[in-house]
Amino acid sequence: DLSPMELRMLKRRSLNGSMTLVGDIAQATGAWAHNNWDAIIEALSNESSTRFSELTVGYRLPQPTMDVANRLLQGTQFGFNPPIAVREVGEEPRFVHVDVPARLPAMVVAIVRSELEKLGSGRLAVIVPDARVNVISDSLKSSGVDHGLTDAGALEDKVTVVPVSLVKGLEIDVAVVVEPIEILNGEKNGLRALYVALTRATQRLIIVHAEPLPEALLNPN
Repeated sequence: DLSPMELRMLKRRSLNGSMTLVGDIAQATGAWAHNNWDAIIEALSNESSTRFSELTVGYRLPQPTMDVANRLLQGTQFGFNPPIAVREVGEEPRFVHVDVPARLPAMVVAIVRSELEKLGSGRLAVIVPDARVNVISDSLKSSGVDHGLTDAGALEDKVTVVPVSLVKGLEIDVAVVVEPIEILNGEKNGLRALYVALTRATQRLIIVHAEPLPEALLNPN
């Protein structure tokens, strides 16, 4: 996600020109998101010798969650070698369809209430398209569900409503992802933004939608 100027700043701070770079191009979602490593390497190194090591093992997500997220990347330049999870066993991600779009916020509230009963000391994030933050937050508030917002301190509360544009880097126990098709079509680098949203939960992933799901999530193959 670094701009050319930010990359130049990093280069100036490396006294001997040697760097170890760690990143996931599939999670690049910012204004300067890169599609490959070539421009990054060119900006940072004067040397012709660059060594690549691909990390192929995931330690955070259970395999069922990783399988769903990896569907998005199949057939794209980011999906040529999907990672394998150390945690082979885990809960299957749950897809919840709402027949009437106006009832979507109420369904989110019901799911959050149900998850709170078994969450223990964990944390839950409701990950939403940016435009839906206020609607979902108001619905939780009117239903008496205490929750926080990312602009008031990320994950300080047991439940946090997180706009997808700010979810990268967060790790929570349970993720409720709302309207994935809106994330896919409405965000810059929407495919990668949705991939980030689907890979935040270490325990359970619930996907809630009234609109049709993205085609990649419909087909497990």
